[in-house]
Amino acid sequence: MGPKKQQEISTMQRLFGFELADFQSWSSFIKLMNRPEDPSSLAALRILFGILMMLDIPQERGMSHADIYYPNEDKECQFPLFNFLEPFRAEYMVIVYFIMFLSAVGITLGLFYRCATIFFTITYWYVFLLDKTSWNNHSYLYGLIGFQLIFFDAHHYWSIDGLFRKKIRNSHVPLWNYTLIRYQVFIVYFIAGLKKTEWDWVAGYSMDSLGDHWVFLPFRTFMTIEQITLILVHVCGLLFDLFIGFALFFDCSRPIGIIFCVSFHIMNSQMFNIGMFPYTMLATIPIFFHNDWLRKFINRFIPKYLYKDQPIQYSSSCLYSKEEIKPEETKNQSLKSAIANANSIKNAPIKATLRHKILTIFAVLYLTEQAFLPYSHFITKGYNNWTNVN
Repeated sequence: MGPKKQQEISTMQRLFGFELADFQSWSSFIKLMNRPEDPSSLAALRILFGILMMLDIPQERGMSHADIYYPNEDKECQFPLFNFLEPFRAEYMVIVYFIMFLSAVGITLGLFYRCATIFFTITYWYVFLLDKTSWNNHSYLYGLIGFQLIFFDAHHYWSIDGLFRKKIRNSHVPLWNYTLIRYQVFIVYFIAGLKKTEWDWVAGYSMDSLGDHWVFLPFRTFMTIEQITLILVHVCGLLFDLFIGFALFFDCSRPIGIIFCVSFHIMNSQMFNIGMFPYTMLATIPIFFHNDWLRKFINRFIPKYLYKDQPIQYSSSCLYSKEEIKPEETKNQSLKSAIANANSIKNAPIKATLRHKILTIFAVLYLTEQAFLPYSHFITKGYNNWTNVN
């Protein structure tokens, strides 16, 4: 990008990635939400999430003892609104877990990706909603991410599906894919921060015995245990949750945000028995980077003879301007590359289709619902802790 083109980018575009004009009409908003983006960062999230779920399912989900635990006839510990769900017999519950595990493998490899995400989400939420006693906040988050992946094009990069389907291989993904997952992670932090504004937390009573944990050993040289508990655990915990989402979003504050975020989750992994949650949150940090960070990293550090990157293909999931789909011609372009580029252009829609409109509406509804659900006391009959996030 030359100096002249850089000057054309407004401050708002540079800070937020969009212009106010993108919200002036429904058609411009649809075009914004379906703007083509690099698929590599989304693929990295898919792979990391799949691996972490493969580790989580035998442990925290209970696959390793499903044949002993089920059938569980305790009707007093079911979620409101979902108390109609019944567990299968033990041998069938093992099959449910096995399907869930295979689906996580499929997500990781990008193999039968769409089917894998659907089966993972159905089996995961079924097991999750069977027993309220096994509930925790991060289990709820895993289910939400799994649900989002159903609609994401996270298999457009580094997937087995892409090896057999040239149409999706290394092709763009729409901006709303990144918007939803970034918003979801932001909500995890921000709502947790709002919950921590209650007096018990602010006054330092919620976790009054945490200050003597060994992870705070370096701070004990100049702070008492009481000071660590109040200042580091409660006050800093509150400030971290409220502001870390903003820090990760903006380029200028992201480096310091990464340092605090990594430190926070590594410490959490040692202080609490919360399974894969700290590592899942660590895996979501790169989603706030520029969408082509992984591609740039590979091109810089991986030798060309080991991995040769290919130009990103156009995708029918996105919307393009006429300027964006002009055929690229270079002196060294081979006939094969020229044909591939011409075929790719055929998948580049300029006008919004019904699919683009429906998925944009879905994205808006999902964003709205996630902001509302943590405060849905009247729907969940007074028991809304299952939507809290730590």
